[in-house]
Formats: sequence, structure tokens, C-alpha cells
Amino acid sequence: MLTSFFSNSKPVHFIVVSLLLFAGCFLYTILDLNEANNYTDIALLLTQNIIFLLLFLLFSFIIKKNRLSQSNSYALFLFCCFILTIPLLFKEPNPVFSFFFLLLALRRILSLSSKKNSEKKILDASIWIAIAALFYFWSILFFIILFIAIIQLASKNYKLVFIPFVGFTSIFFLTTVYHITVNDSFWWFLEYKEQISFDFSPYYSLKTIIPFIFILLLGVFGVIYKSINISNTPLKEKSKYWILLFSVLIGLILIILTNNKNGSELIFLLAPISIFIANFIETNSKKWISELFLWFAFVSPFVIFFIK
Repeated sequence: MLTSFFSNSKPVHFIVVSLLLFAGCFLYTILDLNEANNYTDIALLLTQNIIFLLLFLLFSFIIKKNRLSQSNSYALFLFCCFILTIPLLFKEPNPVFSFFFLLLALRRILSLSSKKNSEKKILDASIWIAIAALFYFWSILFFIILFIAIIQLASKNYKLVFIPFVGFTSIFFLTTVYHITVNDSFWWFLEYKEQISFDFSPYYSLKTIIPFIFILLLGVFGVIYKSINISNTPLKEKSKYWILLFSVLIGLILIILTNNKNGSELIFLLAPISIFIANFIETNSKKWISELFLWFAFVSPFVIFFIK
């Protein structure tokens, strides 16, 4: 059923996934969280959906532009289901905004494989990552991905490694000017820096630990599957998948280090994991296993919703 429906890529699939997201956002915000009591809350609800729709559009564009999957909508559907398993994302906008800018950076990083306008692409990516870090401090770790891509994808011109420092410095300077003007504070970054924490007690809640285990298990499976089968990937596309594999690793490090462990940080793993699982589904010869994966992803948000 689900494998057949999402086996191609059509506008109707985006509409279905968008409606599924809206329904989930509505349930979590109104029925579970009880927050939409006036016009302001309704406007906030609509804004949240617009943000996630932009995420979906950008994610879909990255997949199609870089041919990260075949012509299907599996990754988009899985991405939506994973989002819905983390209800706190509908209350925590900062990780969502940060993730959006990281996707913009990933788009430029993956395009380095064309070796055209590399300097501009690197500068753009560094600016997007720096902006993402303003919303979620540990997003700054994704500069590691950019440096890996420069070495792996760009060229033998190692002077390119200095460009990310230009992008970071420009955002830092503009942010400092803003804080001096608005808050009369030059030392804003001292308060902005987040402490490292290895306290995982927030994950003791069922509503947090179940999505964590669900996404982690699928992530481990996806990474192992892609690592084993990456040799079958065309040489031109292989470097892109290595970037995605490293993105999972950086996302895990972010989860370990962040002081604000509440489940919303799992969003930084969702894009590469969705792609890897979609790759498995589209190449798996046993359709009932693929069907099981999709139904498992579809049912999981409903299970999370009823957990207190």
C-alpha cells in the first residue's frame, strides 16, 4: 500500500505529506498541548506549519537536485513521520530554525561536487552554519562537515579552508553590532556559549526515550546499510553520501554535548536517516519488509501521542 503509493514523486505526495504534518501539528498543539486558545495561538500554529512546509520543500529539493534517491517520495514521507514523533518541535522553534539553515548549508556543501563557483558555495555554507548556530549553539559543529567537504569535494586548493572563517567572522561581526546597538552589550557571546552536559536524565521520560530509540535504531540500520552498499554507488555520487554519513556522526556528537537535552535535538539526525532508509526501501526486493518499515514510521507518531 504505502510502498506503491509513494513509489514515485508527484505533487500529490507533497500535498498528502503536508496534510499529515498539519494534522499532527493540530493534534499536538490543540488537543495535547492545549495552547491554541485565541487568534494569536492560531496564527502561531499556521506559522509553524509554514516553517515545516519550507523545510519539506528544501529537503525535497536537496534530494532531487543531488539524486540522493530514486524518483520516489519515501524520504519525504519518512522525514514527516520522524518530525511527528518529536512533538516538542512544535513548541521549540530554535532547533527547527537552526535545522532549516543547516539544510541550506548542506545544499551548498553537496553542490561542491560540481567544482564550479566553489569559493561562493563555501562562503554561503559557512554563513548559513553560523546563522544556524545563533539559534542552536552546537550547530557550530557542522563546520566540521564543511571542512571535510572542502577537502573531499572541492579541489586541491587548500586555501579554500580559510573561507569558512570569513563567513563565520562576518556573522559574528554583524551579530555583535546588533547587540551593541540594541542591548548595549559587546560581550553577548559569553552568555550565548552553551555548557557541555552529559546529563541524559531528560531521556528517562517515555515521551522522549521512545522517539530517541526509534530514530537511533533506524539511524544505526541506515548507516550500516549505506556503509555496506556505498561501493555500489556511482563514483560521482559517492562523496555526497559520505557527507551524509558524517552528518549523522556530527548530529550524534551534538546530542551528546548539548546542555538542553529534551528530544528536540533529534531533528539534526532526521535528514540523512530519512535518505538512508529510503535508499533501503527503494532497493529492497522483499516488498513486505519495505511496507513494514513505512507502516512502522507511520504508526509511531500515533503511539507517541498517546503516551503521557
